[in-house]
Amino acid sequence: MSEKTKMTRRRFLLLASGTIGATALACGGLLISARPPEVKFIEESFGDRTNMKDKILVAYASKCGSTGQVAKAIGQTLANTGATVDVRPVKDVGDLSAYGAVVLGSAIRQGKWLPEAVKFVEAHQQVLSRVPIAYFTVCMTLSKDTEENRRTVAAYLVPVHQILKPVEEGFFAGKMDYGQLGFVERLMIERVMQVPQGDFRNWTAIQTWAQTLPARL
Repeated sequence: MSEKTKMTRRRFLLLASGTIGATALACGGLLISARPPEVKFIEESFGDRTNMKDKILVAYASKCGSTGQVAKAIGQTLANTGATVDVRPVKDVGDLSAYGAVVLGSAIRQGKWLPEAVKFVEAHQQVLSRVPIAYFTVCMTLSKDTEENRRTVAAYLVPVHQILKPVEEGFFAGKMDYGQLGFVERLMIERVMQVPQGDFRNWTAIQTWAQTLPARL
């Protein structure tokens, strides 16, 4: 047997053992290299751009993008009432001086608003305290819209209320797509927390709530 043949077999055994090991890790739930697809966050403007007085900012924090779509629907509805609206992810918002009102929303993870939404309120607390602000929350708990679940989700906002109270609040069911999650997060949400997959957003309820905002803002 030639040395070349021996090296080939050795390489084969090394490759085979590596494949078996990787498969075992995956089956054991330890392989976390799989990444969810990149999320495209919505950033749009609506309404008459020649009338820039008292613009409304609809800012949001989203994990997988569905809360951004809710923010867009709110922005479009406000524009239909005659408002000039910017819809932006909170991470892309700096100066608030151009806005006469703010609508701020977040998805829920681990029983609370996403950290970037809370930090937004903390960072802009002084400015936000001088303009009307409304909160909206998107949460899979409301896929079953019961009074008990609404109380549960409302309690998630207590830490945010301690920073700044809104003039209005909206609570909406969200969307769960396992394909948008990383391996470990999907395992937790699907198997442990047993969050159902599907789109539970009620667009009529979202638009109806948004239509009430101009009177409050």
